[in-house]
Amino acid sequence: MRRIRILKIYFIFWLFIFFLVFSNLNAFITFFMAALAFNIAVFTVLAIGIIIVYHSAFRLTMLAGTFGILAYKKGGELTQYLKGIDRIMPASIAHMFYKRAQGGTLYFTQTEARDVTTWLDEKFASQKVYINFFTATALLIGLFGTFTGLLKAIDDMGAIVLSLGGDINIAEVVSGFSGPLSGMAIGFGSSLFGVATAIILSLKSYILSRNQESFIEDIEDWMKGRIIDSQSDEEIQKFRENEGIKHIGIVQHGVVQQAAPSDSMASSKFLDIFGESMSGLKEEMKRSSEGNEIIYKMLSENLESTAKSTSNQIALLESIVNSIKELNINQFSNSSKLDESIQSLANIATSQHKTMKQLLEIQKQNQGLMENSPEAIKQN
Repeated sequence: MRRIRILKIYFIFWLFIFFLVFSNLNAFITFFMAALAFNIAVFTVLAIGIIIVYHSAFRLTMLAGTFGILAYKKGGELTQYLKGIDRIMPASIAHMFYKRAQGGTLYFTQTEARDVTTWLDEKFASQKVYINFFTATALLIGLFGTFTGLLKAIDDMGAIVLSLGGDINIAEVVSGFSGPLSGMAIGFGSSLFGVATAIILSLKSYILSRNQESFIEDIEDWMKGRIIDSQSDEEIQKFRENEGIKHIGIVQHGVVQQAAPSDSMASSKFLDIFGESMSGLKEEMKRSSEGNEIIYKMLSENLESTAKSTSNQIALLESIVNSIKELNINQFSNSSKLDESIQSLANIATSQHKTMKQLLEIQKQNQGLMENSPEAIKQN
């Protein structure tokens, strides 16, 4: 009934807006054309704000349908549906719903219910921030146009006053007032459309907020009947009052433990939660052990590869040492051969030097004979 009342108010408001627009269509067109630049900016902001509002309303409808399915579906159909729910909800909450659905029915702890409502509050608050931003932007654009028009009107009025001489011509004064009037039209036109845009966005934001609050209240009412801690506590109290069986109740942080083994209805959900937590812990320990095995294999492989690379490096160093030894031996043998070659060359050079000396002596003797031969001929 509350939502129907809100929709009636919304419908009446839009009828009133359409009546005002169509009854004063020419005046609205005149005001719109008087401040065309500012009004185009205002209508752009209005269009973006309306798109955001309807997108938020569509997301709210999707959430309402999702929680409706969660409330009424059971068994395999619910589990099959929850496989793709992470596109609508955060992964942690979607995984929590999926794990609960595998047990047959949905139930929550107080912390899990608080997480769901906190997520919804944060989601709706972020949507309100965007809508409030565009509402304030429309008002500021209208206010900016108002000040611009007033400045233009004051400037034109000053020009008219300064242009007046001794003789006042009424016709010129009246024609000069067209500038200030156009400035006032710019100011009031932009202010009119800015305020109208802000009113429309504010009303849509109010209706959306009321529906979101109603949705959160419905979700809280639905989850109250499925909270394991408070439900088990109430059932234990009823059982103790009706049957008069003595039991020991220890309540710590909202978790109830009892010593009556016959109260299976009160403790079954708690045991399911405990078993689920233990299975989750077992899975985590299994994953951690698998991770440790993988790390051990990686370390062993790295050690083996390091040992192989070390042995390869040692073999390489040995080959380098052997190569250096062979190089030294070859160098020594080559140096000895080089010494022998140098010695032989030196011997050859000394022998050639001796030969040259002998040739020079023979040549000197021949020259002496040649010089002595004409003198002997003359004496004869």
